[in-house]
Amino acid sequence: MEKSQNSMNFSQEGGSNLSERVMLNVGGKTFETTVATLTRIPDTVLAVMVSDRWKTGDEIFIDRDPKHFGKVLNYLRDGDHFVVPADTEACEELKREAHFYNMPFLAELCLPMNVDVADIVQWKRDAIEIYWRPFVRYMVDDSLSLPFIYDRNNHTLARCIACEEFQDPKCSYLFDINYTAWEPMRHHMYNMTGEVTQLMGENCCIVSWDNGQQIHLPRSALIKLPGMQHQ
Repeated sequence: MEKSQNSMNFSQEGGSNLSERVMLNVGGKTFETTVATLTRIPDTVLAVMVSDRWKTGDEIFIDRDPKHFGKVLNYLRDGDHFVVPADTEACEELKREAHFYNMPFLAELCLPMNVDVADIVQWKRDAIEIYWRPFVRYMVDDSLSLPFIYDRNNHTLARCIACEEFQDPKCSYLFDINYTAWEPMRHHMYNMTGEVTQLMGENCCIVSWDNGQQIHLPRSALIKLPGMQHQ
């Protein structure tokens, strides 16, 4: 709401319509977006440029490599739903662009996922589609300490996909879950936050989620909330 209010203030004070289109020439490559996108986050280089220098119909020139500028605009448009590149080199390059454009939250999203005890985390957006069914089964069956189960010789076992953690749950075979009825969990996971309570080797950790569930997870499924840590 604060960011939206700042954008509204810009519209009222500068006399610009937030839906107006802006042309940007970044290193010789042209991009087109709106005033609303460029001013969604206050105090970035782009927000300052469009408020200080831009007049309707003008083109803004930025002497910068355009390779990742499209991703910068995607971040401004998508906000919390933005997914950083999986490629390590591309992620490092995008982090440099984030620093240049004064977008510290984007820069932190590009950091390696070195979550630590007491960090506040969320599910990675692209991990939710993969994890929501195992997470539902984990919630339904309180005998589980791991969300990943499989059958061997008609016997239910559980093993972490990222480490050697192994479990022989006693009750999982009793639960026939109607996943269609549980599908809202997939939506809810976008808004969940949790606290890392324990590290499990190099790849995993224990997360205590805000719905009361405590679960062993690979750190690759998590993203740290920038600047957030349990007090």
